[in-house]
Amino acid sequence: MVLVVISSSFLLAATSCKKSNNSNSNGSMSASVNGTAWATNYPTTGIYSSVAGEFEIAGIQYKSGDSTGFALLFLSPITLNKAISSDTASLDVGYVDVHSQLQYDGGAVAGHSILTITSYDSTGHKIAGTFSGVLYNVSGGNDSLTITNGTFNTTYTAQ
Repeated sequence: MVLVVISSSFLLAATSCKKSNNSNSNGSMSASVNGTAWATNYPTTGIYSSVAGEFEIAGIQYKSGDSTGFALLFLSPITLNKAISSDTASLDVGYVDVHSQLQYDGGAVAGHSILTITSYDSTGHKIAGTFSGVLYNVSGGNDSLTITNGTFNTTYTAQ
């Protein structure tokens, strides 16, 4: 539950940021959510906590007065092109719909997710990869979301 709360807080804080003139200035994130295309239209944000050894990558989509977003949380060390599963590793994929206040989790609390890091530059602070999963509603419902074809490519800040 802690990871979902952190992810939700991170996403909600990011929605208050001013929109950039270039939505891909810090990277991008896209996925299919229950068969519907989803893509960021705010810069993707990445943070690496050296104390926790954890990455958090977040993407926001603001559309018609509503915000939705993904947060990907995973631990280092990074192994390129090797899929990690929330069943066997510390991986959490969260999705938040701010308007409906629904939160979905694929990892620490419920659901299942897979993430693969396809590119990693620890010197230049850049990371890219793919993700997918089945995320379950953790805010009081029984529904789920199927996430396919998720991709991200962003810079990150090391703290």
